[in-house]
Amino acid sequence: MKQYTRRGALKLFGIGAVAVAGLGLAGCNGAEGGAGASEAPSESMGASQAFAQQGVWMQCRSDDFPQKDTTVSAVLVFDGSGNVTRYETDSIAMNGGTSYEALTFGDLDGLSNDEIAELAAQKNRERFDATKQSAIDETAESLEYYEQDAGFYQDGIANATEGQKINEAAEYEEPEAVPYSLAIETDGTGNNTQSETLSFDSRTLNAGYFYSGSAIGSAPDSVLDGALYEEKEVSIELKVTGTQTVYDTLFGGYTGLYTVVDGWDSIYELDTPDTEGIEVD
Repeated sequence: MKQYTRRGALKLFGIGAVAVAGLGLAGCNGAEGGAGASEAPSESMGASQAFAQQGVWMQCRSDDFPQKDTTVSAVLVFDGSGNVTRYETDSIAMNGGTSYEALTFGDLDGLSNDEIAELAAQKNRERFDATKQSAIDETAESLEYYEQDAGFYQDGIANATEGQKINEAAEYEEPEAVPYSLAIETDGTGNNTQSETLSFDSRTLNAGYFYSGSAIGSAPDSVLDGALYEEKEVSIELKVTGTQTVYDTLFGGYTGLYTVVDGWDSIYELDTPDTEGIEVD
């Protein structure tokens, strides 16, 4: 599958024709005609203020810094009312591989917040479709192989036939907005922030649910691994970092969690222990 480029993303997905329902992020954009930046702080902004406004943040590994080929593992869309929607956009492991290619920071160049959110939603759906199709294709190949000697592979045929029914019946579920929380751990004095964590529950696609060759096992009545979508807690430790330009787009925020900003002096900091509405140890 062709990689999305910064120049091809809009054309490829037709972004701009249809807005992502309910996001209402146009008011958060940066300079006219430029990339969409969350409201940049004049000097600095704490996490509670940053996430309390409508905005789009890109999650990556905590030791990754935005580069054109850095994978965006998820896009977090904050609605300004205490909720966040998480779109999974990273690669996914399957026995036979998939046609899906992960979202990268380079793909986001020149996009507004609305356009990034819409691209994330489309990539999330594409990720599901590619995973499902990979399982269906691999299972079909298994059935074709087994049927060459049906007498010997009776169990394999039974397994693959039942597994294919599960594959084909799998239905995509749109990510939902969920409440998030911030928690501070103080230093030994109890007066200073030592660390701050963003947490929320999120449904994640479980590739192990699909049958893809041998996942069911040898017994026809065996079950697959877990549910299609599983609940997990997302916990992101916030660490202050600098800004980084990828092509013509400037990213800033926290280590492993970045947003588009409109100036080099856009600094995001940790909250202080006296910040209202934050859990403190």
